[in-house]
Amino acid sequence: MPIWFLRHGESAANAAGIFAGQGIDSPLTDAGRVQARGAAALVPNDVEWIVSSPLSRAFETAEIVRRIREFPDEVEIDGRATEFDVGTASGKPTRRMTAMEMVNGYGAEHPDEFASRVRSMLDDLSLRDGAGLLVSHAGVGRMIHTLLRGLRPEAFREQPLPDNASLFLVEGE
Repeated sequence: MPIWFLRHGESAANAAGIFAGQGIDSPLTDAGRVQARGAAALVPNDVEWIVSSPLSRAFETAEIVRRIREFPDEVEIDGRATEFDVGTASGKPTRRMTAMEMVNGYGAEHPDEFASRVRSMLDDLSLRDGAGLLVSHAGVGRMIHTLLRGLRPEAFREQPLPDNASLFLVEGE
């Protein structure tokens, strides 16, 4: 069955142009809530379960989708869906840098560890019955694209940045 990925709506950190990563639990903005409501219309009708990052921007997005679509089950939390840990770059202005620049300059999570965490989560989700929705973050979305393309984990920061509240198919159908 299919697994869909939805990036959270705009967060306060996104609006401010700063890295949040795991270090800042940046809430959704009003615009992010509007984006989440719009994304709810894009989620396929056959979704039977929703898994979210524990960070509030993803969880609130997931809850908005669940309520609007009247999906019966609660949103489940999976810590492996948490955003890439950007280390001491949290709170600093966003800029282009490679994963290894983030590791070496800011003590960020190593891409191999990040890939292992995301791959483990996807492996477990793929064993579930029914279609599902994973609500998470840009870094996780980039890593999923990296894994699906068979690229080395450190290439994840070079993948296109998914827009806030954008939806893509991970596997299935």
